[in-house]
Amino acid sequence: MKLRTLLLLLPFLLATLSLHAQRLEKDSMLFSPKGIAEIRITLSNGKKIDDIKNEKNDKDYAGKLEATMRIKNSETSEYNASTDFYNGRIRIEGRGNTTWGVPKRPYNIDLVTEDGLENKAALLGMPEAEEWSLLAFWHDRSLMRIPMAMFLGQHMKGIQWTPRMRYAEVWINNEYRGLYLLSEKIQRDDNRIDIKKLTDAPEDQIEPRIAGGYILEGSTEGKLTELERSVQFKTSHDINFTFKYPKPKNVTPAQREWIKNYINEFETVLWDNDKFKDPVNGYQKYIDVASFIDWTILHEQSRGVDNFFHASTFVHKDRNGKLNMSAPWDFDLSYGNAGSPDADSRQETGNMVRRHRWFDRLSKDEAYMKKYKDRLDELTPLFNQIPVILKVNYQQLEDAEVLLRESEKWPQILWEFDGNKEAEMVTPWEYKAHVRFLSDWVMSRNAWCYMELGETNSEKSERLERTRPVIRVMDPEALEVNMSFDTKVMKGYTYVWNDSEQTNNNVKNIRTKGKYWVKIKDASGHISLASDTLYFGVTPPPPNGILPVENAQINYNNPVKEILTIHYTAGQAGTVSIQLADIKGATVKKANIDCITGIQAIQINVSDLTPGVYILRFSTENGHITKKLIKN
Repeated sequence: MKLRTLLLLLPFLLATLSLHAQRLEKDSMLFSPKGIAEIRITLSNGKKIDDIKNEKNDKDYAGKLEATMRIKNSETSEYNASTDFYNGRIRIEGRGNTTWGVPKRPYNIDLVTEDGLENKAALLGMPEAEEWSLLAFWHDRSLMRIPMAMFLGQHMKGIQWTPRMRYAEVWINNEYRGLYLLSEKIQRDDNRIDIKKLTDAPEDQIEPRIAGGYILEGSTEGKLTELERSVQFKTSHDINFTFKYPKPKNVTPAQREWIKNYINEFETVLWDNDKFKDPVNGYQKYIDVASFIDWTILHEQSRGVDNFFHASTFVHKDRNGKLNMSAPWDFDLSYGNAGSPDADSRQETGNMVRRHRWFDRLSKDEAYMKKYKDRLDELTPLFNQIPVILKVNYQQLEDAEVLLRESEKWPQILWEFDGNKEAEMVTPWEYKAHVRFLSDWVMSRNAWCYMELGETNSEKSERLERTRPVIRVMDPEALEVNMSFDTKVMKGYTYVWNDSEQTNNNVKNIRTKGKYWVKIKDASGHISLASDTLYFGVTPPPPNGILPVENAQINYNNPVKEILTIHYTAGQAGTVSIQLADIKGATVKKANIDCITGIQAIQINVSDLTPGVYILRFSTENGHITKKLIKN
C-alpha cells in the first residue's frame, strides 16, 4: 500500500502557506491492491475439516494437522506467481476464542518443508515468514472492520508494526469456506516485530542483554494454556501478562522477573505524584510516548471491547529501547459491533481505552494530552477518508462476486450474531448496508472524539461549534427503496432538524420525502455546524465539480490559534484556490492545490498571522465560497 503525503510550500504575499495533506490514491486505499486470490488447502491422511482442533478450546486437541496449501490467482486477481504464491506443505490448527465456536472458523498455519522444518515464504505481497493466520468474518457482517483497522494502523507511524492482511477465498478439501483474511501473525521476526533475540544463554540472563526483546500479551487466566499460565505474571496494578516472545516454553525465570520488574517500575512512577510528569525520571523514561498515543487514538476511535489488557493487547520492549504499545489486533467486535442494541459499547459516544488503566493516568499530564490532541489533528485527514476507503473496498468485493459466494455459503452470517432481531435497531440485511452502517458510525465517532478532547466545558462547546454531526441511517435498505427508516445522532444533545424542528430524542423516524440535515446543541446553547444533507426520495445534485455543492460540505476550525484545518468533499479531481485576506481585502496567504476525489482535508499554518478577522475564499472553476475566519 502506498501512502502519498504531500507537503506543499508555496509563495505568498505576506507570509508562507504550509499545506500538510495525507491523501490516498484509489489503488492505495484497497486492502488487497492486487485482487482477491484463492487459497486451497488439502488435509493429509484422510483428515476432515472437523478434525482441525483448537489448543485452547478443544479438549481432544492432539496437535497441528499435516496438509498442503496452494495459493493462486483467481479470475480477478493479478499477483506475481513467482513471488507471491505458495504450493507446499503446511501444518494447520484452529485459533480464536469466541470465534472458534461458530460454523465459519479461523485457523493458524505454519509453512514447513518436506522434512517438517520452518519454510519462510512471502505470501500475496507480504514479507516472508513461516507463521500465518486465516481470519474469518462471522462477527463482522461488513467484512471490513479488521482490515480497516489494520490499514489505519499501518499509516500511523507511532505504531512500529501493524499486521498486514489480504483478502482471499478459501477452500478446504475442495469445500468452499468463504472469504478470509490471510494475515501476518504477531511474532518476533525481522519482517514483523523486529526486536533482539533472547535465549537461555548465561549472557542473556544479565544486563544489558536481558533488557530485550520481549513481546507480551495482556491476558485472562481462563483463556491460557497450562504452559502460558505457568509463566504469566501480574503487575503492581493488576494487569496479567503472558509471553509471546520469548515463547512460554523458552522464557527463563530471570527474564520473567526482569520484564516484570521493569513494568512495575513504570507503574510505580506513573502513579507517583512527585515523579509522574518529570521528563527525565517520570513515565517518559519507560515508554515510547508516540506509540502510546497512536495506539490509543486507533483503539479509542474503534471503541472495541477486546483491547483492555484481558486479551489481544500487545506490548513489546527491545534491548536499549522503551516499552511500546504494539501490534493492533482483534477488531471484529469494534466500531459499533458489540453487545446488545442498547449496550454502551454500541454507542459512538463515551471514552473507552483513554479512560482505562495506564492511558487514564497518562491523560492527567497536560503535556501528554497536548501531544495527543496535536496528533489527532494530524491524523484527521486520513480518518476523514474512511467512507471512501470502505466504498472502494466494498466495490472490489462486489465486482469480484465474492459477496455473492459468501452469502450463498453462509446466509445466516448476516443476521445470526445479533440474536434477537426484533429488538435490534441496526437492521441491515445486505453487505452494502452493513458497510453504510459502519461508515456512518465511524464518522460520528470521529466527531465525538474530537469534541471530547476539550478540557473544559467552554472548550468542548467551542469544538462542538466546529463539528459536523452525522445522521446514522439504521435501515439503509429501506432508504434505498424509499420506505420509512430510523436514524440516530450521537446521544446527549438537543437536535435541530432542518433549522426548525427541535427534539431531545436522538432517534428520528423519517417517512416524508425530502432533504434532511441536523445540528446538535449543548446545554449551554452552543450549536454545531449542519450535518451533510440526507436525501430521501429526492435526487441529490450531481457531483459535477470539485467545489462542494452546498456550503455545509466545508468545515473548518473557527476561531483558530495555530493550524487552520479545512475539511471538504470533492466530487471530482481538480484544482482548488485558497485565499486568505485581511479585513481590508489584502491577501495574506494564497495557494493553488491539486485535489483528488473524496473526503479530505488541508492544514494551513496561521500562527504567524496577527489576531483579528480574516476572509477565507475557497474557489474552483465552478464558483467560490467565502467564509469569515477569526484568528486568536
